[in-house]
Amino acid sequence: MEMNKNLSTKGHEEEEEEIIDLPPIDNSQLIARFNLSLVRRMFNQDIRSTEALIAFMPRQNIWDVEGRVHRINLGNSQFQFDFDLEADLQRVLSKRSCHFNRWSFSLECWIAHVGESFPNNMIFWVRISGILTHFWMEENFRTIGDRLGDVKAVDARAARIQISLNADEPLRFKIRARLQSGEVVRVEMKYEKLDRWCLTCRHISHDERSCPLLTED
Repeated sequence: MEMNKNLSTKGHEEEEEEIIDLPPIDNSQLIARFNLSLVRRMFNQDIRSTEALIAFMPRQNIWDVEGRVHRINLGNSQFQFDFDLEADLQRVLSKRSCHFNRWSFSLECWIAHVGESFPNNMIFWVRISGILTHFWMEENFRTIGDRLGDVKAVDARAARIQISLNADEPLRFKIRARLQSGEVVRVEMKYEKLDRWCLTCRHISHDERSCPLLTED
C-alpha cells in the first residue's frame, strides 16, 4: 500500500514538471486590445481574498471606475484591469502608491511581459531629512533619489522626491551624503503611504513576524 502511494506521488510530480510547447500564433490583436490595461501585483503572497481585492479597488471611494473597468485574476498574485477610458486609467495611475489591507502592491501599464515578477515597481513620495535648508536644491535631492530608484519628480521646497523603485529589493531608509562644504551628514528617508513592511530585512512583502531571516530563537 505504501509503495503504491509513493508511486502515485512520484507520478504526480512528474506530471507537474512536464513542459508543453505551445504553437506559434499571431497574438497582435490581443496585444492591441490591452493598450488600456493596468497590471497589479501583490507582494504579500499570504493574501488569499483575491476576489474581494479585485472587487474592492474600483469602488467609488477608491478608484471611482466601477462599471468602466473589467477585472481579471491572472493568478500568482497578479491582476489585470481593462479600462474603457484612457482618462480613468491615467487617474488611477496618479493615485499611486497603492495598498490593500495595508499591504503595498505594484500597479503598472500593461506590457506584453513574460514572468511572475512583473510588475515590480512601486512609486512613493519620500521625505528627506538631514540636509540643511541652504542645500535644499533640486540637484541635491535628485542625486539622493538616484540611489533609491528612478526619480519622477522633485519638490525641493518641501524636501520631497517621488521615486519609482524595485519593490523586490529592500527599502533604504538611511544613507550618508557629502555636502558641497565637505561635511558628511546622515540622511534619512520617510516613505509616504508606506504601512506594512519588515523591520528586519526591509522588504514590503511581509512583516517581521514572518521574516525568513529570523530564527526560532
